[in-house]
Amino acid sequence: MGLSTRSVELMLVIALLIQFSACADVSSSETQISNSTGSEGQRGEKFLSLFSIVRFPNSLCLASNSYNGTCLTTAECSAKGGTASGTCASGFGVCCVLTIQTCGATTSLNNTYWQNNGFSSAYTTAGQCSLFVSRASSDVDQLRLEFITFILAQPDSATLSTTGQCITDSFTVSGSANIVPAICGSNTNQHMYINIGPGTSTVTLSIITSGTAMSRYWNIRVIQIPENTDYTAPDNCLQWFTEASGRLVSFNYQYATTPIVQHLAYQDYTMCIRTNQGFCGVKYDLCTPTASNPYGLSTVAAGTVATGTLMDSSCVYDWLQIPCVSDQANSVVTSVGATVGCASKLCGITGFTVTADATTATTSLYSYRRPFEVRFYTDSKEFLVTAADAENWGFCLTYTQQPCLSSATNG
Repeated sequence: MGLSTRSVELMLVIALLIQFSACADVSSSETQISNSTGSEGQRGEKFLSLFSIVRFPNSLCLASNSYNGTCLTTAECSAKGGTASGTCASGFGVCCVLTIQTCGATTSLNNTYWQNNGFSSAYTTAGQCSLFVSRASSDVDQLRLEFITFILAQPDSATLSTTGQCITDSFTVSGSANIVPAICGSNTNQHMYINIGPGTSTVTLSIITSGTAMSRYWNIRVIQIPENTDYTAPDNCLQWFTEASGRLVSFNYQYATTPIVQHLAYQDYTMCIRTNQGFCGVKYDLCTPTASNPYGLSTVAAGTVATGTLMDSSCVYDWLQIPCVSDQANSVVTSVGATVGCASKLCGITGFTVTADATTATTSLYSYRRPFEVRFYTDSKEFLVTAADAENWGFCLTYTQQPCLSSATNG
């Protein structure tokens, strides 16, 4: 015996309600669905109206243009200034993408894309362009900035007192609870985590440019992160890596021998690696170990040629700091110093050393101190050097978490 039209409609509505009630989220949207049959009578319409509201979470969605968006109703997306790009929530919502190309705009929408005016064409205007970001909900306490495209003017390399500083262009963050250094140059595919303090309502992202001859491009994805999630970064981490392996790269690292000045002045931040289950250490390697000078951090006064790779007290200007880093896999070293083969600071050119200042380099380094962290520090200037000296390139390290093979690696 067949079901009536009203019965079929009722069963479909109940199924939809069950589906969406299982999706719990802090933010959600509501939309109405039409249940009136037009011929079943007033009583049937009143009964079915009890099931006319569909609620769905404002979750991440993949838009038709391959950007990440937020699942909203059509009206909500329009009210927030977004563009509907595909559907979500079984067709009841739209994947809303907010792209901002104006200076001085404000956003509270997760997955906002901030681009230079006219992107993907170049931006040549001098001045300050800012984006004001407020929380999407009260439990948001972090922003993740993904630099999908980031090309500004290179740091100064003409004046000794300001070499390495972002003089022509700079990207800055204000209103954050953590210290965020100013950066410039080429930083495509880099990222930052910005902490929002409890008394802060707005974080300001600014790009300051001077001169009109330079072509700049930026496309920055702004992700809002709730507190206490498995992807929330620790408070002291400007960069946060959650995979078992990956790359740590200084801002403006060019993967090339030019320009001579690449790594930036006034940097002091920590790159953190999440300790994944079953891992007790990290192996660090240079990304390009066969290059003549795979990395370079200032070690000597201006005009003096660096002699090789240095460690600890020899690193007085710029350095990488990795807790008790050694050239021994599964090391049980617990003290810092050349006599025991465990170092704390690394600098110089060519590569690593952990036993003594040297002209030759160690291929791989290991650290078994947790949490897994690498601090990068630079002073106020980067010395003018020749191409042979190559002290200002910065670094690119690969990291690979090491499994807990014995009790010796659990210290």
